[in-house]
Amino acid sequence: MKPVRALRPDEIVRSIHEIDYEHLWRRGYRGLIFDIDNTLGEWGCRELPEPAHALFRELVARGFAVGFLSNNGGQDRPRLNEQLRAWPVLWRAAKPRTRHYKTMLALLKTHETETVMIGDQLFTDIWGAKRAGLYAILVAPVSPQTDSVWAKLRRPLERVVLRLLARKDAGDNDSDEREHKDRESAPPH
Repeated sequence: MKPVRALRPDEIVRSIHEIDYEHLWRRGYRGLIFDIDNTLGEWGCRELPEPAHALFRELVARGFAVGFLSNNGGQDRPRLNEQLRAWPVLWRAAKPRTRHYKTMLALLKTHETETVMIGDQLFTDIWGAKRAGLYAILVAPVSPQTDSVWAKLRRPLERVVLRLLARKDAGDNDSDEREHKDRESAPPH
């Protein structure tokens, strides 16, 4: 996999509440893996915001298998652990390493081709998901000012990479259009 392609999210949305889960279901996705910090609530959140908790219950009722992967630790978050007890959670996941993604697939009983990773960081959540063969959705961080020191250091580089990917996409579209015009104007054989 080319390095730039490994960082390219399949979708970019503002929040977990703006994802078209029905569309994902129709496309055959059955597993959803969520990052926790700054994807569901502030970094280091001690409990889930109620709209996020309600969303997970709704997704499970629709038939999705739901799980959570976090590079953070969960030992000092008893309320959050209680809220997530119905679903598999892997703390200290060491994303972008793929080991815990694969463990989560086994826990969800889904295959990588039918599983989506949703997270706020390009170099951990998205890169790890792409390395593991998952569909990856990048969401805006809930509260960037609460990021860990390491995430704060990575955010400017993430913005640069996303701009480069957007520019490459625009260039690819321009070359596709030029190729299409060239074919239209070429004399028939």
